[in-house]
Amino acid sequence: MQGMDQRAERAVHNELVKTTCKADSGQYFLITPKLLPDLKYDRLMKVLCVNNGEWLPEDNSLGNMMSMIRNYVTKRGSSGVASV
Repeated sequence: MQGMDQRAERAVHNELVKTTCKADSGQYFLITPKLLPDLKYDRLMKVLCVNNGEWLPEDNSLGNMMSMIRNYVTKRGSSGVASV
């Protein structure tokens, strides 16, 4: 989805969610270095975040992905989950 403007990227993402989260659809993998904020997701989706780099913080609380996700979900509520 790179090279698209934000409107087109959001439209393609929403169509992928709608199409791939049906009971009879197969798996779909989206690998991207970035995603737009506030995209719609479905409860059937599984999101895997892969971090890669030379530096890892010694303090385990820094960069804790699950902690960041929990904080985001708590602040936002369930409005980030799309119903397809």
